[in-house]
Amino acid sequence: MVKLYAEALDRYVEVPEEPRRIVSLAPAITETLYMLGLKDMIAGVSIYCNKPREAREKPRVGSYWKVLYSKLEPLNPDLILVTTGAQLKILGELVEKGYTVYPISLPVTVQGILEYIVKVGIVVNRFKNARRLAWDLESRFTRLRGVLDGVKLYYEIDLGGPVAPAAHTYIVDALEYLGVETPFSDIRDTWLVNPDVKRVIEFNPDVVVFEAPYGVDDLLGYAMRRFRERGLDVLEAVKRGRIVVLEPDSLAHYGPSFFEILGELKDKVENVLGPGRAKL
Repeated sequence: MVKLYAEALDRYVEVPEEPRRIVSLAPAITETLYMLGLKDMIAGVSIYCNKPREAREKPRVGSYWKVLYSKLEPLNPDLILVTTGAQLKILGELVEKGYTVYPISLPVTVQGILEYIVKVGIVVNRFKNARRLAWDLESRFTRLRGVLDGVKLYYEIDLGGPVAPAAHTYIVDALEYLGVETPFSDIRDTWLVNPDVKRVIEFNPDVVVFEAPYGVDDLLGYAMRRFRERGLDVLEAVKRGRIVVLEPDSLAHYGPSFFEILGELKDKVENVLGPGRAKL
């Protein structure tokens, strides 16, 4: 066993030298484990662990907020990985039940995502591979600096209701790196539930990005219906069709694929704005 300090617990946690039966309850951790070549070591995941697609074939032992112990116990994990924030409750439960559980702190910046990847690698004894992965992702990211300079963008995700990122999120951090202006970047908070519609209208974005929830077939139709319900259909961006609709778990997912999605977002924004976007 190896002792590693866990900030969320404020103590050292003994983890296996070479974990063999890992349960991951956070989608970003699950994707990182796959990219580190540990798919055969993953014994179970949460119902939200859908990246890569093959992760869906693993036993599901609960959600992001709740563990189904009847499904977890038979897996006999030697290491459980969770994140912090909303998962602090199940972290406490798992510790009380005697499981070996290690929490990886939530990232609030793009550099935090890279650090997150390295931390996962350290815990599962793949830190050299994790560092190489982080370096590769960072090199991709640096090529995106300023590519959308001056574009005013409103990003919203549907999590059972409208939610928008504020200053203390990796999404605003990434968008500002691309040169994008966002309406809530001056608010010292994380995620804003039912964001201020008046503020969005006054901001008058050049483009609106909407990340849909699971279970929606007509993504654009669903987005337009949501905008109309809250009066956001008055935005010029909506009237002119300057809307980018993302699949569920796109930018909201802070695993390694976040950097690929960010590059795709750049292309989609440029496509809806068309030639001469810098003159908007």
